[in-house]
Amino acid sequence: MYFGKYLNKLMMLNIVGFNLAWFGLVYWGNIFIPFSLLLLGAHLYFIAKSPSELWLILSITVIGVFIDSLLQFSTLFIFTNSSHIPFWLMVLWACFAATICHSLRFLEKSKLLQILVGGLFAPLSYIAGYQLQVVSFSLSPLITYLILSLIWGLLLVLFFVLKEKLVSSEVSYV
Repeated sequence: MYFGKYLNKLMMLNIVGFNLAWFGLVYWGNIFIPFSLLLLGAHLYFIAKSPSELWLILSITVIGVFIDSLLQFSTLFIFTNSSHIPFWLMVLWACFAATICHSLRFLEKSKLLQILVGGLFAPLSYIAGYQLQVVSFSLSPLITYLILSLIWGLLLVLFFVLKEKLVSSEVSYV
């Protein structure tokens, strides 16, 4: 019984850490990067159960940065005075990737749930960024949300396929 409480605490730390990083990076931008990297380092040291999780985090980060860069290049995303996506957004991708084996673990058994959660909820993060005026959209927020829903529905499935391939299934994750 005690072990289950310990796992739940680590899971809570994972999701709280991500949300703290999300808010800080979106609200304060690059100034919050060192703190977010500290949170990510603490995750890797205290919570990650396998060195292969680092490869998963790096893989998801590269994919995410590539997709968001394409969306900026296509002018769907507009970041003021920037020829590339902001560094804080790159770090945010790494922080998000750290949730796949832990607080988002409940999604790993269902592709349908991955599509639904990815498609319905992940785009809300971009809408929140739009509301906080850290990103602009070339299309209406509704059309942008729908485009991001399609992208994220597929991305979350891809991320869990990567998790299955890169992270040993023999390791128990929080």
